[in-house]
Amino acid sequence: MSNFLQNSRFTKRTYMVNAYPSKGIIKESGVIYDSTHIWLMVPQNNPGGTTGLGIEMLKWGDSTNFDKIKHINIASTGPVEVEVELESVLSGKNDKQKTTSIIHSLRFIQPSDDAKKKTA
Repeated sequence: MSNFLQNSRFTKRTYMVNAYPSKGIIKESGVIYDSTHIWLMVPQNNPGGTTGLGIEMLKWGDSTNFDKIKHINIASTGPVEVEVELESVLSGKNDKQKTTSIIHSLRFIQPSDDAKKKTA
């Protein structure tokens, strides 16, 4: 479990490393799906007590959210620094409980953001 899941609702500064929209209908069941998938860099605890970085895929609303970020070519730019507002939601009962992170908002960090903080 990642360190993102320690609080109920919080804002985290991290890096987005991948994103794509997903929309369609599953042929076998007729179920409609519509979401934007975001991969974020997250701190992780490794065996032996060491820590490192990993990648966690989260859903960010429907596929229209991808329109807000599709102008960024992560393959060319590399990871993009973002500030995300996340909520940790627990579902299920007893030993079948599952924690899911939901992205409420995503904002790109501009290089000037840090400069403003240093002069303030």
